[in-house]
Amino acid sequence: MLKNVFGGALIAALVVILLMSPRDWVLSDQHRAVADVAALPEGSGKVLSNLEYLVGAYGVHVPHPPTKAQLLYQVLVLAGRAPPAQLVAAYQRPRFGYSVREWSFLGMPFGWYSEYGFVLYSNNRWKLVETPLIEAGNEQLMQEVGRDLRQGFFFPFWAHAWGWLYVAGIAFWGWLYHRSVVRRREELGIL
Repeated sequence: MLKNVFGGALIAALVVILLMSPRDWVLSDQHRAVADVAALPEGSGKVLSNLEYLVGAYGVHVPHPPTKAQLLYQVLVLAGRAPPAQLVAAYQRPRFGYSVREWSFLGMPFGWYSEYGFVLYSNNRWKLVETPLIEAGNEQLMQEVGRDLRQGFFFPFWAHAWGWLYVAGIAFWGWLYHRSVVRRREELGIL
């Protein structure tokens, strides 16, 4: 009984992941992400006073691919079956982060590698903008902030490798299935 409930939960979770994840369904390393390091204070220095300009003008603009659920909603809107969404296009205030690319499969991340390292970034519903900082830019920013923002940063690996939890769930379901087969054979006297 437990294996059936757990198997059903795994199938339901996979359907939700496939519909809600912006990552690719096939094996890919194209999903870009930024792990947030710190908020940047208001300031009057060369970098802090020009954050929006630096990110907008020198940043790498990465469009967010729509999820499958968003695509379905767009089809419903075009068919007149749903009202159009009221969306705000404003970017968040630029922050300091760490840029990575994720290895993903079936909409789940399984690993990552560093792409640009520490960056200034901003994002909105449609786009991520990340501005790589050379060492001189990092030093200038840390001097203006008054401390090294990189100090004490712990990379949140779980946010970029949680697909392994699903694999562990499948392995657990396999173990439950194996145990039920062994138990059934014992009841029938086959073993």
